[in-house]
Amino acid sequence: MKQVTRSRPLGAEASAEYDAVRDQIQREKPEITSRIRRQLAEQRRLAASAAGVPTLGQRLRAARQARGLSQVSLAAAAHVSQGYLSQIEQDLREPTLSIAARLAKALCMSLDELALGTQ
Repeated sequence: MKQVTRSRPLGAEASAEYDAVRDQIQREKPEITSRIRRQLAEQRRLAASAAGVPTLGQRLRAARQARGLSQVSLAAAAHVSQGYLSQIEQDLREPTLSIAARLAKALCMSLDELALGTQ
């Protein structure tokens, strides 16, 4: 992110106002992030449903359950947190390629099988 610099310092009142806005942003950031993630997850579910295919999260959960694994055990095998795995399964997060590969490996399946549902 580009840092904005000023040629002259802020006065006390402007500085206090600036600090108040920064504090408000920091307080509201988690809720805004959560709302955006929920909206993106819903868009992914709708797109997958329209295409007649399961989402990545749905495929991941089905593969995990088919192998009789808990989220905790799969997360440990793939070296990710259980919370992060849960978010992926709920389509709230999309894993990086390296994490998706670790999940596929822990499930003894190819990345293509996990990502695309191909055999």
